Amino acid sequence: MLNSRKPARRFVFAASLSAGLLLSSAVTATADEPPDAGAEQCAPSVICTHAGSGGKTPAPRPSQGGGGGDDGGPQVCSYHGTQWACYDPERGYFNSDNGCYFRPLDKQPPEGDRAWEGHKSTDGAVYSKVCPQTDGGQGGMETVFVSNAAGATQVVDLTVQGKLLAGRMAFPTPVASVAPKDTAVVKAPVWLWAEGMTAPAPSSLAVPGASVTVTARLKGMTWDFGDGMSVDCATAGTPYDPKYGAAKSPDCGYEFPVGSGSRKDGVFNGTVTANWQAHVVITGPNPKTFDLDMPRGADLALRVAEMQVLN
Repeated sequence: MLNSRKPARRFVFAASLSAGLLLSSAVTATADEPPDAGAEQCAPSVICTHAGSGGKTPAPRPSQGGGGGDDGGPQVCSYHGTQWACYDPERGYFNSDNGCYFRPLDKQPPEGDRAWEGHKSTDGAVYSKVCPQTDGGQGGMETVFVSNAAGATQVVDLTVQGKLLAGRMAFPTPVASVAPKDTAVVKAPVWLWAEGMTAPAPSSLAVPGASVTVTARLKGMTWDFGDGMSVDCATAGTPYDPKYGAAKSPDCGYEFPVGSGSRKDGVFNGTVTANWQAHVVITGPNPKTFDLDMPRGADLALRVAEMQVLN
């Protein structure tokens, strides 16, 4: 009588205790959760990077940014209960203290012009000033002198602009990579790393007498597989290469205590989050620094097989 059960796939692992690996000698084991399609046989002392079809990893899904970055849309300011865009490409930056837009003139008047109000160009700059009205119109444009000392505090709120710049920066969403790919093994080293983790270029804004600069930095990665199984890594991780054999990842790895057989579709459905941070530096009369958390996340799925040593 023919046996309708599929033949068990075999995985071979070999390691030395001195290297802190899995076993002291080569053993043969069978997985009680064999992959659905042709699993490869791992060579001794090597982590197999393609072990069956496993679960399909969903496409990355970015998470919402934090710390005032919202979705990168226009920041809203308010004056006497009416909301206005904090920045207008034509009118400039909104001043919530007086309800007017200020924009430094692209071509500054020659010194001695009455627009300087008796000041020199080293004292500040000449701005256009437009004050919107609550009826939907706007007051006539006028030119005004703004001193360097007042430029950062009265014309442009650099704290708001720092958050706005951070929200517009393209923080990369991680692309999860795992070895063994698709099917890992309980209590065996799993390498975790994220691709595409190049920080965006710094963003800055300068006004007379002051500036704001936003620099992106990766605080670390969080890999969450559910049921309390997670690991935090200080870096994006090291990509696995067969030359590393059965060694553990030097900076981002995990060993699953249980298999995924009892989970939906036989896989752990988790997330990987890149913990980006925007570092904001404001210079000028009121210098200031602060950080904004800007996490970006993606889904991942991983099959983990239980191993039983044959007698």
